[in-house]
Amino acid sequence: MNGVLRRLDPRTKLYILPIIVILVLFEKSPFQLLLTTVFFVVAFFLSGITILQLLRSSRHVLILILITELFSWIWVDTVTVLMTFWRLVLITFFSVLFSKTTEVRDILDGLRQGFPITEGAAMSFTIALDFLPQLGREMEELKAAAVSRGAALEDGPVMERIRDYTTLIIPLFRRTIGHAGTLADAMDLRAYDAGKKRTRMEPLRFETADKIAFFLCFLYVAGIITMMIVL
Repeated sequence: MNGVLRRLDPRTKLYILPIIVILVLFEKSPFQLLLTTVFFVVAFFLSGITILQLLRSSRHVLILILITELFSWIWVDTVTVLMTFWRLVLITFFSVLFSKTTEVRDILDGLRQGFPITEGAAMSFTIALDFLPQLGREMEELKAAAVSRGAALEDGPVMERIRDYTTLIIPLFRRTIGHAGTLADAMDLRAYDAGKKRTRMEPLRFETADKIAFFLCFLYVAGIITMMIVL
């Protein structure tokens, strides 16, 4: 995986992603969402990841979104449900592109150099991002172990499945605390100090590709704002 998005400065992606998310939340016209979809397709082809990787990384969130929208269909009209579903899917896909094309250490450096936040806050944020895939793997392992013991996680009455899923929370929480303790010990052994200034072997700098990315983002934002005014 060696796409153009992966070679962008992490600050570029950290600046552009919130802009996209905010615009998607305020888009009210299908034409605006269609323009955002085109922008996503361009970003996807520049990311270097496959459609299978994209769907595999977002499948749990997509299932949750689908279930939520099916329930909301009872009270809300179909057009609103479809628009909301479209928005949430776009936000999910853009977030996956960001996480798949940006290393955790690059996110830390981007936060530290691109935003007025402390070293400790940047480290806490990146650790939280690093823990999310780990929690997903831990959950899959606990789920497989529970199913092998006869837990009704895949089929059976809904209330029974919810009850069996609830029993996984305590062991998942215990494993999470264990990983957090191990990480804290490793950082102590390496004499990590959030108050000390850190250096980087390859300093971050905006290249031509970053300037092009900002220009494309400007065109996208201008197009969305124009649609908001005209439509």
